[in-house]
Amino acid sequence: MSGAIEQQSVQQGKRTRQRDSLLLMGTIKAAGDYARQTQPIRVRNLSSTGLMADSQVDYDLGASVEIGLRGIGIVAGEIIWVRDGRMGITFGETIDPKRARQPVVAKTDDHLRKIVDIGKIRRPGLRID
Repeated sequence: MSGAIEQQSVQQGKRTRQRDSLLLMGTIKAAGDYARQTQPIRVRNLSSTGLMADSQVDYDLGASVEIGLRGIGIVAGEIIWVRDGRMGITFGETIDPKRARQPVVAKTDDHLRKIVDIGKIRRPGLRID
């Protein structure tokens, strides 16, 4: 019986993937359009196969886009619906949505520091007695 209910909900346009509701900033641009800059989007919910976002720029249904998400990188997708400044995008490949929730941590720059023995360095012309 549960299989029949699941099939019926899929037929009515209900989503079968679990979505995380969140407010995350990302970027969007038309796939292959290197003449234009990326535009900011607000990701409202995110799943392994797609997202819903607010955008200032309108895209056509079926448009191929590149989505930039923190912790994930650039993901290819397709616009599947547009309504009142919001859009639904399905990804070309699955992602791990939990990576987008991980906090960004500054890395240490110890590898940039050079260890110098001060005893071997002297400024030219400086007398050390």
